[in-house]
Amino acid sequence: MNSLRRVGIVAVVAGIVLGSSLAAFAAEVETPYIDGSMRKLGRGVANVFTAPGEIIRMTEIVGQKDGYLASITVGLIQGLWHTVLREGVGLFEVATFYAEIPRHFEPMLYPEFVFANGSWGQQDR
Repeated sequence: MNSLRRVGIVAVVAGIVLGSSLAAFAAEVETPYIDGSMRKLGRGVANVFTAPGEIIRMTEIVGQKDGYLASITVGLIQGLWHTVLREGVGLFEVATFYAEIPRHFEPMLYPEFVFANGSWGQQDR
């Protein structure tokens, strides 16, 4: 009975050691699919809710580039179009966050978020 007890204790200790080492290994392993899909979902939700910010952003960009008369005409129209576009892309990304579309969960719009660089007047790509 004594040997059976020793085997049980050794098995429990081995299980604890093996379990803790597997947990440490799992924490270090990168999960690009999970990270990519969660980023895509978050980006989609953020773009759905912040899409109207494109109106302000585009009027500011056009105003800095072409003057303020252009900003209230061309900038407003571009802002409305970018709002519709960002809203649609955001909804698409929320609906397909589990699928790797586009490849490697890359953003479909640049900047990735309306408030990407903390500056309204900075246009990316």
